[in-house]
Amino acid sequence: MAPAAEQTDTIAIAPNVYVRCQYRIAAIFPSPPMMRDITYTNGDLKVPARQFYVERGMDLFSVTVADFTNGPAIDDTIVENAVVPLRQRGEVRFQHPEDYTPGIPGRQLNIFEANGRQHRASVYMADHRLVITEANAAPGDFNALQFEQSILMLDANGRDLNNVANRQRYACEK
Repeated sequence: MAPAAEQTDTIAIAPNVYVRCQYRIAAIFPSPPMMRDITYTNGDLKVPARQFYVERGMDLFSVTVADFTNGPAIDDTIVENAVVPLRQRGEVRFQHPEDYTPGIPGRQLNIFEANGRQHRASVYMADHRLVITEANAAPGDFNALQFEQSILMLDANGRDLNNVANRQRYACEK
């Protein structure tokens, strides 16, 4: 059990916020996510990754966490390489080099596919982990927007890495 001081600074969260401190992420999925282990390719590098995802009909909500333990803690080239296949999905209507917080590089993209679906994606890297978030749904879908806006990057203890904001601590998944 956590000491009382730690318990009091842990915030209560909605039941649909999924917190995975081991993977340093939290997000609002529309339903409990499934998990699968994959091999992630970035340029010439192949690394293990875990993907959390929800598939509902044609809709897909996913967070992929690629493990670059044997590489740099943060690498802008790895981040940029991760964006290349996302850009190839369709017409990029918005892309922005958006850091999660100063020192944690990232990209945000809004892509419209040939079939009319909207693909919202972000890529960030911190602590040897590349995080790729993707929501593929009909344009304007509330769940996709909520998912996109809910992504949190955490430290191992569940604290939000956004050091600009008040560093909230989220209860870690056991």
